[in-house]
Amino acid sequence: MKLGMFNIPYSLGYAEGERTAKQVIDWDLQVARWADEYGLSEVFFAEHYTIGHEPSPAPDAMIAAASQVTERVRLGAAAHLLPYHNPISLAHRLLWLDHMTGGRYIAGFAPGSFPTDAQLFDTGNRNPEMMREALDIILAVWTRPGPYRLEGEFWTLDIPAFSDVWQGPHLRPLQQPHPPAVVTGMQPRSPSFIEAARRGFLPMSQQVASGVLRQHWETYRDAASEAGFTPRRDDWRVIRDCFVADTDEQAFELALGGAFGRTWREHLLPTFKKVRQHGTGKAYSLAPLLTGGDISDEELTVEYLAEHFWMIGSPDTVVEKLAGLHEETGGFGTLVSFAFDYSSDPEPFRRSLELLGTEVAPRVAALGQANEAAAIL
Repeated sequence: MKLGMFNIPYSLGYAEGERTAKQVIDWDLQVARWADEYGLSEVFFAEHYTIGHEPSPAPDAMIAAASQVTERVRLGAAAHLLPYHNPISLAHRLLWLDHMTGGRYIAGFAPGSFPTDAQLFDTGNRNPEMMREALDIILAVWTRPGPYRLEGEFWTLDIPAFSDVWQGPHLRPLQQPHPPAVVTGMQPRSPSFIEAARRGFLPMSQQVASGVLRQHWETYRDAASEAGFTPRRDDWRVIRDCFVADTDEQAFELALGGAFGRTWREHLLPTFKKVRQHGTGKAYSLAPLLTGGDISDEELTVEYLAEHFWMIGSPDTVVEKLAGLHEETGGFGTLVSFAFDYSSDPEPFRRSLELLGTEVAPRVAALGQANEAAAIL
């Protein structure tokens, strides 16, 4: 098992007017530096436009900046929201990122889930269809020589023949046939995972209960096998928040009493309990996905999550919890944890990353050895 980080970023201070965009950006880059320094494997950046608690409209810019202050850690997007881009332009920016990062770039794609983002771009209910068409175009730009023309409902790609005069078209990704691509999913039978499997892309599960994670793998495994791909558990990424300190008591105090706990208490947990259905405005709860439906929304608190869901504690405790999650799910390749804005008092979060990278990661690395044997189970 490998360990990675995900900079959404979460910044309650920015939403409250206490932090500038530059401060949010600088903190995310600092987290990337620490992840690189302490030997974590991946850092992801998100894309949102209208959510003040999650200011992040340009993951490609963040990846470019992070590539200049890191050396080893892989850098990815989770995800580029395809309906909000011209896919021809985006394909070229992303292949250039692949070269800029020296082949450390991980692509990530999603249709976009926030209704206010869709309103901003006036995409209506067409996001899933736009994503599928955009993926066809991006993969064509990355892998198919011209000349050819793809006429879609939303965009048209017209690749000219190679010209000796202009010496082009000439651009291809550094990683061949293209950078690894991840697709995130949350619902038990996620249609995003089915689409990912059909294209040979890789799954990244959002924060959900172990039973739902098992359904994620079954959904992806079956769709990949049907499409002629061999699914590998080592390629499966699971998101689950971690916080490590020298003792269990310190970890719980610094997590629940710091930005980690405040972000969940004031932003994430209310969002899970009242999500607006895309295109309808109707509200529903995602909270059962966190608990497997074992408790009610009213009983779901940060204290419950700290005890039963998150990977919080000393290195020994977190290793034990990760091993348990690995066993409950049947095995996965990378555990990805969200970053939180501890910039006003950074030492606890820096220490958490240090312990994750230098003490926890080496001890859970052996868990991945069982994944290969259970690749398609």
